[in-house]
Amino acid sequence: MQKLAILDLETTSLDERRGDLWEIGLITRDLQQPAAPDQEFWWQVRPDLSLADPNSLKVGRYYERSRVTTARIGMGKRLAPTTNQPQSGGWTKAYTGNPAAEGDFYMKETAEAIAAQLARRLDGATIIANNPAFDQKFLAKFLRANGQILTAHHRMLNVRDMLIGYIYGRLAAYDGQVEEAFELEAAPYVEDWLQGATDSPSWEIVGVKQDPATKHTGPGDARVVRDVYDAIRSGRQRPCV
Repeated sequence: MQKLAILDLETTSLDERRGDLWEIGLITRDLQQPAAPDQEFWWQVRPDLSLADPNSLKVGRYYERSRVTTARIGMGKRLAPTTNQPQSGGWTKAYTGNPAAEGDFYMKETAEAIAAQLARRLDGATIIANNPAFDQKFLAKFLRANGQILTAHHRMLNVRDMLIGYIYGRLAAYDGQVEEAFELEAAPYVEDWLQGATDSPSWEIVGVKQDPATKHTGPGDARVVRDVYDAIRSGRQRPCV
């Protein structure tokens, strides 16, 4: 792997044949330059809602969070971390290098311009997501509809599957003893999953806790995917805060 594309999408349906993406949270990491910081990107575009699933819109809080509901279909805004800086004759927006925050508008862009940027940043990258097969279908549809094509690496990483492997690996190393394999804060979450109380293991098992306000948002969920991936790769269980 040379670069990672850690992402999350919000969509208007669970079926890419009937719905479209409307929000993209993307974090890129250049593995050939370990000292380089991650780059974060956040875009919203206005989708066609004619076949949208109301439940999908509710989960993603489309009408609450979308900043482009009044733009004509095909227009969007790139959202990125910026600040006002003085320039001769006035002020200009400049990139801060800080994580993107809601409300950090960078510029108006067409869907075609967003697709062009996205395609280049995904080119050759290994996609990491909570459900990468789902995201891949919507990405491919969006890029093709706007004159681009998805050329990310064909092998993708599902962070949920990685977490399951991590759990079983630790249990095998400690003869199935949850209390010995996991720290005190993580053990109850492991037990809940093993006993079927939850459908999938909790991120808290590796010390990642998400602010409820950021759930089902592109940037918030992408950051969680990154943090879980890093926690699993490091082999360290981080305390929840």
